[in-house]
Amino acid sequence: MAEVGTYPYNYNAPSSNNGADQFDRLGHPGKYYSVLTYTTGQLDLTGSNYGYGSVIVKTEGGTTFTLSGGGTIAAVNLTAGVVYDLSVSKLTGASGGAIIYLLKKQGI
Repeated sequence: MAEVGTYPYNYNAPSSNNGADQFDRLGHPGKYYSVLTYTTGQLDLTGSNYGYGSVIVKTEGGTTFTLSGGGTIAAVNLTAGVVYDLSVSKLTGASGGAIIYLLKKQGI
């Protein structure tokens, strides 16, 4: 009879590293681990939305990015499908039709 822990699917995390799932115990694989999708209105990237530091524009829809250190960038000036690492504090847009993905990176 095999002992617990002799097979990969029987992994027992050390007691100091127990978590609800593998992501809590071992960390998130990959560079990005969470996504928000923006479509219209105002989205503040503070509080519980802090840490979304990369953006992908699919459809710009009149959106403007406000950077955390000051200044703005119109989404129409960014190439669709490219990942941009920006320190965005707010997105605004009234025309609708935007599809913008905000990615949260590891280490935030």
